[in-house]
Amino acid sequence: MSFDYDVTIIGAGPIGSTLAYELAKEDINVCLIDKKKVIGLPLQCAGIINKRVLDINQFPDELILNKVKGAFLHSKNHELSVSKEEDQALIIDRVALDQFLYNRAIENGVHSYLSSKVVSVDDVEGKVSFQNESAEKTIKSRIIVGADGPLSIVSSTIGNDSKFYCASQYLVKVNEDNDQMSFVDLYAYGDLFPGFIWQIPVNKNIFRIGLFSNYDYKRQNEILDDFLENDFKYENYEVIEKYKGKIPIYNKENRLFKNRALIIGDAASQIKPTTGGGLLIGFEAVGMAKKAIVNALNSKDFNSISIEKETHDGKEILQDCLKSYQKDFEERFIKEFSYQFKVQKTLCTLSDDDLDYFFEKLKEKEADKLISEYGDMDNQSTLVKEFLKRGLVLSLLPAIHKKELAKIWLYNT
Repeated sequence: MSFDYDVTIIGAGPIGSTLAYELAKEDINVCLIDKKKVIGLPLQCAGIINKRVLDINQFPDELILNKVKGAFLHSKNHELSVSKEEDQALIIDRVALDQFLYNRAIENGVHSYLSSKVVSVDDVEGKVSFQNESAEKTIKSRIIVGADGPLSIVSSTIGNDSKFYCASQYLVKVNEDNDQMSFVDLYAYGDLFPGFIWQIPVNKNIFRIGLFSNYDYKRQNEILDDFLENDFKYENYEVIEKYKGKIPIYNKENRLFKNRALIIGDAASQIKPTTGGGLLIGFEAVGMAKKAIVNALNSKDFNSISIEKETHDGKEILQDCLKSYQKDFEERFIKEFSYQFKVQKTLCTLSDDDLDYFFEKLKEKEADKLISEYGDMDNQSTLVKEFLKRGLVLSLLPAIHKKELAKIWLYNT
């Protein structure tokens, strides 16, 4: 069979561009396709990421706008402070990060088509058809990667069902300096679960304030407007920009590969259930996908057998080439996601009064110190296990919820 590329990656966001770069370093012929004319725009991310990202994916220090070491957690009437001595998270220039990662890939030999909308994917023959200002074009690749976001055409092609939350964010400028630059604020209100409101300090005068929830964008904007008017501590502020996006909901039943196609990042709903963050997870998944793709391309059987005319044995060989990616991902994240879904289910049972009670009990039992010691924005299961070991999960909430909590934590393992 004749192919134009070894790998075509649909979606030149941070995950797609990083995978393209990693494959290009292995002398693999890679093509990136993206519908955007300018990579990174419009902004669709809160731009806060665990500092461990720098252990996985390197980018210039100038893309880091701020560093935070803790958070103020808010219910309607209470506040809890948790922090560590060292910085825990980075506030990044997300648009500049996307552009840096894309340009790095191009500089290392990756070919690209921008302003190109993918109209069809054939995962059997490796065909991708897309349309741009010039004309419609079809290319063939040994492997197709869907890094094309929550509404992934590749994920749909291989038979997955995708669901998502709406997310909205304001860029807000204040007229006085923020004296708590090292802290983010998270607001847990009963009517917003499974989501919450975030307030992220970009610099002394700029905040990213947003939320995700089951509400539509119009209702979310109303909630953010109300928050700024009633709960924001600065009276003099200006909304500079407004953004909106979608946060995928992880579905363990969805497959990550089929025939010549695999999916990654938002396209694969590789997102933390509790916070909606996915950059660190996506960058980890890049390493897993890279290994599977390199092994597949080095397989004589993968390159020589036409899927359309394959024998039963040939089909098994082809599927074995990529299934290690799904296995590696699930071994790394499925238990962590399970704990986070339980946390999410627990929060969804609570009213504002329940949350106030919860915060009071956290302070009373000095659980804020426990959160500060064991809390991790990505590996949240460590803290949950500590709460379970100390018998705190059932004791921190009103007795009326104990039956519901028992179903979530004791019987739903």
